[in-house]
Amino acid sequence: MAWAGKTHPLEMLAEWLAPMLLALVAAWAASAAGLPLAAKAAGGVMALSVGIIAMRMAGPGPLVDEADFEPVQFEFDGDDDELLLDDPLVEAAPDSRVVKLFPRGEATPGELVLRISDYLSEQDRPPMPAAPSAEQQPVDASAALHEALANIRATLR
Repeated sequence: MAWAGKTHPLEMLAEWLAPMLLALVAAWAASAAGLPLAAKAAGGVMALSVGIIAMRMAGPGPLVDEADFEPVQFEFDGDDDELLLDDPLVEAAPDSRVVKLFPRGEATPGELVLRISDYLSEQDRPPMPAAPSAEQQPVDASAALHEALANIRATLR
């Protein structure tokens, strides 16, 4: 994978980690065999260089192969028998294969109110009551509330 002409950081890590792992294993094998320190270091360096050369020779392969074919150019004939996206089908012919799956007309306002009340009753809520009349309007008690708050403040002082 290339990032603007540069290799991905994980690929660079893999390119260096694999030879280092090989060198570490070679040095450990020399240590397990009981060889002197110089032989362990030489074995590690040789394995590291062989691993780096092998990774360079393998090299990054092409990630995406080029197509071996030429795409065909689309030519519009202009036939009237084709259904185009900008030519919507308003009414289907009786012998056509086009089918309306769920034909539904426009709902009247009364039907909408029934649907809404059915939905609300299914949700365990009572349907919305009618708007309260002028006689049922709550009384404005803001003046009494202000007086009560003033009395509370006076008693707290």
